[in-house]
Amino acid sequence: MSDHTISLAFSVLHHYLKLFAEKQEPHLPLPPFPPKFKQVDISPFLSQAERLVLGKQPELKESNKLFSLFENINQANKKMQFFYDFQPLSPNSIFPEKEEKDTALSTHWDKFVQAITEIPKSHCDNPSLWLDHFDTAMQCFTCNLPSPYSDEISFYDFTKAVAAFVVALADQEINKEEPFLLIQGDFFGIQDFIFSGGSASNKGAAKILRGRSFQVSLFTELAALKVLNACQLSTTSQMMNAAGKFLIVAPNTKAVKEAIKQVQAELNQWFIKETYGLIGLGIAVQSAKYSDFEQNHYETLVKKLFENLEEQKLKRLDLTDTTQSVQEVEYPNGVCEMNSFFPAQTGKERSVISEDQIKIGEMLSKKQRIIIADINADINHKYETQILKLQIFGFKVIFTNSREDTKEFGYPVKLLQIHRFWDFSLPKNTNSTIWNGYARRYINAYVPFDNEGKIITFEDIQDRDEGQKALMTLKGDVDNLGTIFQEGIRSANIAKMAALSRQMNLFFSLWLPAYCAEQSQSMYTVFAGGDDFFLIGPWYSTQKVAHAMQQAFAHYVAENPEIHFSVGMVMSKSGIPVPRLGDLAEEALEKSKKIDVGKNAITIFNRSVKWKDWQSLCNLEQEIHRLAETYKISTSYLYSLIRLCEQAADEKNIESAMWRSRFYYRTARYVTDKLSKETRNKALSEISISLGDKGIGTYKLNFAIPLTNYFYQKR
Repeated sequence: MSDHTISLAFSVLHHYLKLFAEKQEPHLPLPPFPPKFKQVDISPFLSQAERLVLGKQPELKESNKLFSLFENINQANKKMQFFYDFQPLSPNSIFPEKEEKDTALSTHWDKFVQAITEIPKSHCDNPSLWLDHFDTAMQCFTCNLPSPYSDEISFYDFTKAVAAFVVALADQEINKEEPFLLIQGDFFGIQDFIFSGGSASNKGAAKILRGRSFQVSLFTELAALKVLNACQLSTTSQMMNAAGKFLIVAPNTKAVKEAIKQVQAELNQWFIKETYGLIGLGIAVQSAKYSDFEQNHYETLVKKLFENLEEQKLKRLDLTDTTQSVQEVEYPNGVCEMNSFFPAQTGKERSVISEDQIKIGEMLSKKQRIIIADINADINHKYETQILKLQIFGFKVIFTNSREDTKEFGYPVKLLQIHRFWDFSLPKNTNSTIWNGYARRYINAYVPFDNEGKIITFEDIQDRDEGQKALMTLKGDVDNLGTIFQEGIRSANIAKMAALSRQMNLFFSLWLPAYCAEQSQSMYTVFAGGDDFFLIGPWYSTQKVAHAMQQAFAHYVAENPEIHFSVGMVMSKSGIPVPRLGDLAEEALEKSKKIDVGKNAITIFNRSVKWKDWQSLCNLEQEIHRLAETYKISTSYLYSLIRLCEQAADEKNIESAMWRSRFYYRTARYVTDKLSKETRNKALSEISISLGDKGIGTYKLNFAIPLTNYFYQKR
């Protein structure tokens, strides 16, 4: 990548930082930047880039507050009630608030200035590497600051988008009619790859799943990096990367188009050779002219991009054209015990890729950073590095420890053999800042480890709740997200789209792992990012996590009733294969989505309810416990209520209308008649109101949910 491209991007970021700092009274100091970074003239491209990013002529805003972008999605009347505090990026600081806090901007800015000094000094010799670190620092300290022209778009999202367009506009070879290319990558076959099985894959499911999920996240990041390198672009040209998707803004030149074709061909061949086509990446390339980014045309551009991507998915791996799809594969040592598609290595029971997945699972508890380097990079092994056997897209992937001093990697850094140095550590709690002096990628997820750093098995996880020993598999995703992206944003532009994608991803990839580490240490994250999530945990604790997520998400989206998610949950024993659990949870999720046009529901025990009713059902469950303990109610009596729930729901059958009289009869005979005369009337009244009216009468068959939870807790 040329130093000029990096200088262009850096000059844009420097320009806006200087403007922001000088606007404050008193003026704020700028961070100390490495001498290698020279500013270049961006004035010929800046105003045009601003118009492209905003979709209109820029108008300066005086606000120092960043308001929530979520608050006004699909809303007729614009509100500006929720805004962000001046805090470094952490799981808690991503939430907007209504009440203003006392955090001084100058204090926050001082932390930013200090943060830049924490980037390893040796990395200044590699401008591309340093800029990637700086991009994370910008995200951490300016994502809660407003941009100069919009108090809904963060300083970070705006300046990064402008930098991408300045770099594109500065290319003298660009097509004059359609100067820009939007490059969108999307992985397919992710779940088939993660859940593919072998003779021993269920036994070691906890370890192999975490490794595969992390590996898929790596694939996404490295595919985007390969595109950036091939197109001679810096990290600032990558607008989005979440949940197997990325978006890059590039100049529309012949060289870039050829580079993308070459990358796609190389990726296709790699996936055929190394994964036998289980997984692949489609790259959609959409050319665009200036007017396409205007607010009244931008939705059409996004629609074209999505349609283009769907077309690429139908050309999976380009099997009918350039990809060598017939492979000469032999299995002299049998099949891999973890994935029956792959041949086992000589003298081993696992394939190379499965061995790496196991190693990744082990490294996640021991290492905090990964190095992405050239295949021939001379990396010092005496510092406890772990190198994956399988080279990914021409990159060597190396796990390393979290250390302030990384001088041992200075030589390959100086030779430009190290492309990226990523921190993937999880926050220790919801207040922990993400900044550790390195570029960050949200590719890790929470899993429970034992005291020896080993991933806890599903067999052990299922024993961690009271009563029944079982797992609960949870699958969920945000409702109607495609519509939100394409139609829900008023005055849509590319900066808002990038901000929305980044913020949506942060809830699942940043807040959720920190919440689990802090509040629910037995949860296992198969994957969480973008707009969807897949968790496995103890049967009852998982329900609590689902509800906590729903409440937190409502706060996260500024209490916008139009933005919500649905979930499906399935209870099982640990012996059921995880792919089957995934299928069952997916079926439950689909049932939630079909509850009505509004979705926003949860399915459990094969019953679907709206989230607004969930808290009431939880309260009824606590009431069942109280009544059972107070009045010595038998389990057989409570079991009989499920039949009455069925009758209450059967409104077409006249005989079913007798459920109330049957309820009173059974309550009197099997509960209150056994009590002292002094408590009978009170007991009958409380049971009739709580279990009869509020329970069966209001929720009918759905009242079986709290009843079932009660039964399982008593086993």
